[in-house]
Amino acid sequence: MTQSHPIRKRARHARVLLLGTAAFSLAACQPEEQVDTNVFPSLEECRALADLPENDFTPEDCAAGFEEAQAIHAESAPRYDDQALCEEEHGGECVVETRSDGTSIFLPLLAGYMIGNMIGGRGMAAQPLYRTQGGRFATPGGGTTVSGLRGNTQLRPNSFAAAPNTRAAAPLSRAAVQSRGGFGASRTGGGVGARGFGG
Repeated sequence: MTQSHPIRKRARHARVLLLGTAAFSLAACQPEEQVDTNVFPSLEECRALADLPENDFTPEDCAAGFEEAQAIHAESAPRYDDQALCEEEHGGECVVETRSDGTSIFLPLLAGYMIGNMIGGRGMAAQPLYRTQGGRFATPGGGTTVSGLRGNTQLRPNSFAAAPNTRAAAPLSRAAVQSRGGFGASRTGGGVGARGFGG
């Protein structure tokens, strides 16, 4: 009967440990998946660009994305208890909405929208965009911003995740906005226009 030598056993365990560590390290170094994202100020501009051969979206994608962005806007747009606060956060582009109890709240206009071809064949997804105080454009929760309303970029898939429904929630107060550093202040971002349309 043979017995493994204790030094050989330790060496074998060390190799297994090193292989496991190397595999974990390689997995940690993998780049995060990104979604090819196109940003537009209007449905008309999206449709006009869909005809260019280098773009991978269709006029139907533009229309479906715009419709989805409007639906998300209706449910999840940032809503404020004060018009001046809304205008400060969004560059003066706010409208009034009257709630069923007769109170008025204020929400920004839709500045544009973005569509992304989701990874794994999940089709197109869309998000509305709102102007921020800093001149960028943010998704409803303010978690993702882009630098402009024309062009394309790559964003993390969670940039297209559903934002909380704000329709029946308490509107944002000045104190709540200040505690977050302003709308779109704590976010991940993407530069838009690094690869412009048509070239």
